Amino acid sequence: MYKERHKKECAIIVRMLALASCSILFFACGDKHGDNGTVTGFRAAEEEVTGQEPEPLQETVESSVQDQDVADRAEASQEIVDGAEGDVTDEESADLAEYNEEKFLEYAEKWEVNRAEAESHYRRLCDDNVFRNQTAWLVWVDIEDLDQNGQPDMVVMVQEEEFYYYGGGCIYFYMNEDEPYCFRDEEYPFFFGFNIVPGDFDSDGNTEIAFESLGTGNGGAGDWHPRILKYRNHTMEPMDFPYEANDDSYAMDDWRGVRILITQEEKWNTYSAYCAYLDDTIMFEAENVFDPDASRPCGGSSRGYFNLWRSEYDGRDALEVSEYLYGEGGIAHGLGFAKFLIVWDENGDGEIVKWWVEPFEN
Repeated sequence: MYKERHKKECAIIVRMLALASCSILFFACGDKHGDNGTVTGFRAAEEEVTGQEPEPLQETVESSVQDQDVADRAEASQEIVDGAEGDVTDEESADLAEYNEEKFLEYAEKWEVNRAEAESHYRRLCDDNVFRNQTAWLVWVDIEDLDQNGQPDMVVMVQEEEFYYYGGGCIYFYMNEDEPYCFRDEEYPFFFGFNIVPGDFDSDGNTEIAFESLGTGNGGAGDWHPRILKYRNHTMEPMDFPYEANDDSYAMDDWRGVRILITQEEKWNTYSAYCAYLDDTIMFEAENVFDPDASRPCGGSSRGYFNLWRSEYDGRDALEVSEYLYGEGGIAHGLGFAKFLIVWDENGDGEIVKWWVEPFEN
């Protein structure tokens, strides 16, 4: 039933939605990397919002890696879920096996993996029961040399539960010849794919793998979920981001970020952004919605970190992250992005070493 389904190109979409409901939803489907090993799709998202062209990057994967049509996959997934309320039939299992294999081989081709090697990779996934006896469906695949040792690594996301069910899946990390590491998190979404940013963010000679996935779109600038793992001594160890304690008036339970307070200044098209975590203020220009008759608090940041990107700070790898900023017109009134550079120390503690604001063009 799956091979009959048409496949469309699914591009990164950033939309500021619902002036009436005052909510934002950022959708992303893609994991295209540039020559620094980071995700270029989010840069395209910012270009759409800001009108600014991102810096040119060397592409290692064809843009058509984004060939997953979310609506079609949701329909396909739901058919399996509907049939799984009892035992999955042999026919349903065979259909899902065919879908998973075809989808995996398509991704492998985009990563320029030859057919024989791709089939070997897929057999390994089946031997490891990644697809849960063909009751779980393939969502996304990344095949590249994440730890820069000359040997390709493989990362595979599968969805194991009903569609849009948080925690109902796994991301399998196949690093070299190690046993696969299965990342699970009850608050993590496993249904739209992931974006990966490898780097040595604590300068200890080992590779850290930062990644993020999009959820259903709840909360501010979209429902983003960033994580970071350290790959060391053939094992994966969770690390965390520097962030402020949660505040229910500001963010959801599962979030990583720092709060930015926005003030509309009396001068036309002028704002200030205050980061209490760093105790620092940045002035910037963005378009007003209402006349600035006086200086007054008017907005802030929404949702927390997203748009992970490998950058550099003081000659070492740093992780660049963004937070969406909004003004007096509500969450739909986008002002720009707060940007942060994060590094980690040898103990795994993260630190924000630099921040700035990139406003949208007026």
